[in-house]
Amino acid sequence: MAVKLPPEEVLQAIVVIALLLFPAISGEFGWMRLFIPLPAFYMLVTNGGTRGSSRLIKIFLAAGTISLLLGVAQGFFYSVLFLPLAFILARAVQKNHSVLRAGTTGVIALTLIWAAGALLYGIIGHVHPYKQILEVTDSSLAAAFASYQQATDFDAETLAQIELAFQRVRTIIPEIFPAILLITILLTVWINLLLGNLLLNKKDARLTPWQPYGQWRLPDQLVWLVIASGFSLMLPLPMLNRISLNCLLVTGILYFFQGLAVLASLFNRWNVPTAFRLFVYALVVVQAYGIIFLAVAGLIDVWIDLRKSQNETT
Repeated sequence: MAVKLPPEEVLQAIVVIALLLFPAISGEFGWMRLFIPLPAFYMLVTNGGTRGSSRLIKIFLAAGTISLLLGVAQGFFYSVLFLPLAFILARAVQKNHSVLRAGTTGVIALTLIWAAGALLYGIIGHVHPYKQILEVTDSSLAAAFASYQQATDFDAETLAQIELAFQRVRTIIPEIFPAILLITILLTVWINLLLGNLLLNKKDARLTPWQPYGQWRLPDQLVWLVIASGFSLMLPLPMLNRISLNCLLVTGILYFFQGLAVLASLFNRWNVPTAFRLFVYALVVVQAYGIIFLAVAGLIDVWIDLRKSQNETT
């Protein structure tokens, strides 16, 4: 006799399979990999570790079989590298770890898993994954400029300026690529922490031990890394400058997260309507100045408490 699954469980399975397969099928969906741990994390917490893990294994096997049939096993492998984060965050909830500890553990574990995956890929494919990504990125930028050059009617001077801009981007990316990789990991962990906490609170507030996002804070000691990196960037030492620039970019995104928490706290205190909040959040994401402004606000929050109330509910 067939067992009929609740609609919610069927939907969860479909979402997980889609997130695992779509990026593998088409590179246009690569950004979806950031969200792969989210439904799996939700499933593990709401169904319990044993039952949730059993369901995830079945879903994983089903998605893996489909990837083999479609001939996208390599892309599926890349997607799977994001999945362990779900188990790490679910265990953090079970052990009642703080959100800071959960996030730190997630970043360290995901970094090690990605490094192991890259090493395995390099051994099997006899390639250097890091160099390969840089080469593909550089050739993509070169192709993009060539395509842009042919498709526009700009004068020679304007095209020369555009070409110079492309060349600068192609030069700076290898310099900051370590930061780009780490920022990708930080974004993955942060997105799944934030949205996972919201989903669990919506389901049942007792499922999550983590406080509302408006109360999330970084360790105050982290500000010294920003100060040291800024000071080192001014020294006439190229290698140290490169390391400092990468550190500033990584800490900048961390303080952007804190600045966004400050903004969420203020919205809660002022009872700002949800629609307006979403509009502001979207505006911040698409505007570089908004990201910088919130990163600065996150830094200021270290010395001046911009969040007077600690009783936010969302």
